[in-house]
Amino acid sequence: PNINDYYVLKSYGYQLKNFIDEMEIFFKKFANIFFNENLISKIDVRMGDGLTVVNKDEINTILISGMGYNTIVKILSDSEKIENVEKIIVQSNTDIVKLRKSIIKLGYKITKEKLVEDNEIIYTIIEFRKGKEKYSYEELYFGPYLLKNKDDIFYEYYNKKLLKYENLLLQLPKANVVSRIHHMNLIKVIKKELEDKKVS
Repeated sequence: PNINDYYVLKSYGYQLKNFIDEMEIFFKKFANIFFNENLISKIDVRMGDGLTVVNKDEINTILISGMGYNTIVKILSDSEKIENVEKIIVQSNTDIVKLRKSIIKLGYKITKEKLVEDNEIIYTIIEFRKGKEKYSYEELYFGPYLLKNKDDIFYEYYNKKLLKYENLLLQLPKANVVSRIHHMNLIKVIKKELEDKKVS
């Protein structure tokens, strides 16, 4: 986690039991935040790498925020530590679609999602719980709950993505057939989900 995790959880309606960070400066900042919020007696603050500072019987919920796809997947690859974990909450900076797929493969299903805008940056927060469920391509790409509950942030976020992919398509050489087809498919899928905004 990073220094924003407490506020991400607070806005999303959760409380966190364990905060883990490699850097001492963040460790101290966390402690100060919890002290100021009168939470120091309720939260156990530890410094370490990933899940190395917790035992599997100590945790049933994991929050990982402000990290990239590869780091998150590496942390969750400790199958023994997550054996008793019922709920995983993630906010990744990269590869949201791949992250959904990876955590689903670990035996979890998506139970809640939210787009949050902070300082003109839109973040995706996803909650997973143990269980199995099948998802369509569109659900894996956009998120099943985000698709059902499209709000202004959803349209803003995917309009930006649409513009990005359209610009990338213009720059791709015609010889790069695979990438062009990939981007054309993404553009088609996003446009389809943005159509209802135009109609309304």
